[in-house]
Amino acid sequence: MISEYLILIGGFIAILILADLIVKSVVRLAKHFGVSGTFVGLTVLSIGTSIPEILSAVVGSINILKDPSTFQTISGLIIGQNIGSDIFQQSFILGIIGIIGTIIVVKKDLFKEVGALIGGAVLVWIFALGGLINRVEGFLMLAVYLGYLYYLFKHKNSGKKKKKDILSQKRIILESLGIVGGFVVMGIVADKVLGIATQIVSTTTLSASFLGVILLGVASALPELTTALVAVLKKERGISAGVLIGSNITNPLMGLGLGALISTYKVPNVVLYYDLPFKIGTALLIYYFLTRNEELNKWEAIVLIALFIAYLILRQMYFPLDF
Repeated sequence: MISEYLILIGGFIAILILADLIVKSVVRLAKHFGVSGTFVGLTVLSIGTSIPEILSAVVGSINILKDPSTFQTISGLIIGQNIGSDIFQQSFILGIIGIIGTIIVVKKDLFKEVGALIGGAVLVWIFALGGLINRVEGFLMLAVYLGYLYYLFKHKNSGKKKKKDILSQKRIILESLGIVGGFVVMGIVADKVLGIATQIVSTTTLSASFLGVILLGVASALPELTTALVAVLKKERGISAGVLIGSNITNPLMGLGLGALISTYKVPNVVLYYDLPFKIGTALLIYYFLTRNEELNKWEAIVLIALFIAYLILRQMYFPLDF
């Protein structure tokens, strides 16, 4: 059992290192093409930092097709990881960033950013009401996300490229190949991590979705935490807010959308009646906080962190098992 946990930890570390390398390459390419920090955060970085969740969903769905008997367990793991990562980011990480620095979203962008976060969560919740997210619903989630990306692209704020940011054609090709190679390796690692996590679920009293929330969800949110921290310390507030908000749009719509399109997911009742309502509720609270003064103050950040702690305690107290 100890060796399995060591492999799991090693897999997480490998995924985080690969995600970091991919994100750095994507940022260099984004700077070359001269796009704004907020746009990069909402799109490029949100997708890059969501790589663990996206690939886990894809690999997990493929494993469900290979072995249908794992349908319920893997569904609980994947959905728990995805929603758990979002909740961790929306409450705990956003709170930490709000205490260390400042989260700012101007009012004119609130609906485009936080409104899309709320809308994505509500869409997932509606599709989950029947207890399943099927392939058609997965396709619709993915289509909505691609439509959102198109909207952002049409309304992006482009900036002038600095001389030092201009890459040679050879460097652009190398950066692109590095990103593709990173995806391939990360997919292999994600497959191993998911396999070990599935084995652990069978030997523990923790539910699959709770393990997904705590173990997979928190760990897979670390790229967003590190990226947002670096951005806020460098006074790149647009990137910091954009990556956290954007990732919470990318995870459910692109991650779960792709996974459901491949295999369909069984949604645990605890996710339907507790996790998703909490995610939507905290998103509405964030919208309210930012509507008041366009930034998250220290006390509001502390409230979000306290809510996350209460969420974990109450979840294990009242929903110890998937049902």
